[in-house]
Amino acid sequence: MNSSIAELLANPYVPRVLTVILGATLIFFVVISVVLLYHWKKYESITVGTFFITIIYFAGSVILFGGAAYYLSLFVK
Repeated sequence: MNSSIAELLANPYVPRVLTVILGATLIFFVVISVVLLYHWKKYESITVGTFFITIIYFAGSVILFGGAAYYLSLFVK
């Protein structure tokens, strides 16, 4: 690992800041998702295409946020 990255991660505030950033991003994502789901439901008839788009959207989101949380957990001790 690069020595400057190791020094940065040794700072006790960095994991806290990263956790706050991940939490804020997750809250923002939830708000945007609620708005999207509302509009998908209200303005478009529920079709098979909409169902699959919703599944892909949330599956991709779980993978991305899960990966971010996993890598964050590696640095938070």
